[in-house]
Amino acid sequence: MLSGDRKNRPAASSEAGYISLLLVVGVSLIATAVLTATATVVTSTRDVRRQGHLLTARLAARSGISEQVADIIAVRDMAPVEEPFSGLDAIDTNPLRGPGGFTTTVDGRELTDHQGGALAEYDVFVDALPGSSTARRLAITAYAYVPGKAAYDSGDPDAARADAHAVVEVRFRGSEVFDYSYFINHWGWFFGDSIISNGNVRSNGQFDFGHHHSEVNGSPRYEAAHGSQLLGYIDDNGDGVKDGSDGGAYSSVSILNTTHVDGIAGESGSSHVTSNVVKMPNLEQLDFYEQRAIARSASIGVEGSFEVEGVVGDDPAEPQNLYLVGTPENPILLNGPVVVRGSVILSGYVSGQGSIYSGGNIYIADDVIYMNGPESVRPSSNDQQSVEDWRSESSGRDSLGLFAREHIVVGDFTDDWWQETVAAWVGHDLNKSGEDAGIDGIQHTREGPDGILGTADDDFLEDVGLGTVSHYTEEDAERNLIPEGKVPGDVIPGSGEDIAGDGDYDGTTRMSEFDLPQPLSLEKWAGKNQEGRGPSSDEAISEMARDEPAF
Repeated sequence: MLSGDRKNRPAASSEAGYISLLLVVGVSLIATAVLTATATVVTSTRDVRRQGHLLTARLAARSGISEQVADIIAVRDMAPVEEPFSGLDAIDTNPLRGPGGFTTTVDGRELTDHQGGALAEYDVFVDALPGSSTARRLAITAYAYVPGKAAYDSGDPDAARADAHAVVEVRFRGSEVFDYSYFINHWGWFFGDSIISNGNVRSNGQFDFGHHHSEVNGSPRYEAAHGSQLLGYIDDNGDGVKDGSDGGAYSSVSILNTTHVDGIAGESGSSHVTSNVVKMPNLEQLDFYEQRAIARSASIGVEGSFEVEGVVGDDPAEPQNLYLVGTPENPILLNGPVVVRGSVILSGYVSGQGSIYSGGNIYIADDVIYMNGPESVRPSSNDQQSVEDWRSESSGRDSLGLFAREHIVVGDFTDDWWQETVAAWVGHDLNKSGEDAGIDGIQHTREGPDGILGTADDDFLEDVGLGTVSHYTEEDAERNLIPEGKVPGDVIPGSGEDIAGDGDYDGTTRMSEFDLPQPLSLEKWAGKNQEGRGPSSDEAISEMARDEPAF
């Protein structure tokens, strides 16, 4: 048995060794699998982390683009009217174009989380592209690094970089307000049955027709015009047809109570609510218009008795204001754009083509009548050919544009009925006019689009009792963006809630603003009336006026 046991032991030992070998091999395979899985987990974690960093970098690069676009808008808005591209042309100081021609505008901007921890870092570069006398184009490139540029440059495998690109075009063109025969910066009300608008109407705020029987004879809009030719038909009703059926009433908020409206605005598809707000231009800077008036040798006067060239009031020895009355025998002669630094009183017959830019009020106390006006107030049809024919036929006929920094006062403002009627409307709750309009610059939008106060879309800066504005900074001074006479800390005219563009907070309109700025006299008012005399008393307005001026 013993020998038998010995004989069996090797076999047993051999079997045990074989099993042991299998166990060792099995353990080795398991260990290898664990190591492989661990390496896979590490690689996957790193990929996930890097993908997260790459996503953050992409968003940060877009932030760089957004910052540069915001800066371009600010520079555009701060530029003087007479040099609209001066600030933009100073952004890219490198005269080269293309590779190597960029100017660094942002270097190492750090983005942090709410606890101050670094999230990303970005650089921004700008290259001016070929432009024109009426436009500038800027190519923007932003590079973003996560967690930062130094980490990326060091070869950190977790670091990421992303880039974003954009081309911005800034074009100098006429204001969009001239697409409309009636435009108001806040809310529009056509509360009357005898209101007729021969052209589109628009308000930046809500437009309410109040179920009245007003009439709006709208017209299609175009992107541009060259002489009598119209370019770029705008399909506002989105029907894909350029047949002249577009136009009507427009608002950035809503259009209400159109049930009884006549004309194109009363038709289906002629009420247009758009997301954009049309910026209301102002005449705070008259220098640009004065330069144009002088360059074009513009003039205005009464035939046979009086004429003034270019600018009224630029000479300290002459009156600041202008008083003109025209007759069929001796009409007011218009010759290009003239500037009156003060106020203007105008009535009677006019001849020629021109514009008056006033630094104060313009008073239309009686009818203003063209000697040779267009044969009709509108084209025979809204189709493009009819409109172009009408423009061509009317191009040589009389035309007058009136632009006032303050008010255009129609009728005899000294009359008791005028005073009572206008005062009731000026003081009406619907007619808010103070420069406390909030972020959007539109009155009556404090509750936001949902109309519910206390929700996330509220315009929380409206009705806080003080207008919010921006101020010039030391950086603006270094970039030569501050005009002469201004210093860092001064209000940027037209910024924030400064709708008038004068840098001062303006409250609700007051009736006293319609009063004559100075007594009527030859010392204060240049000009002549129909007898060849200048103004002689404050009663001149009443003497000129009728109950229902037709202008």
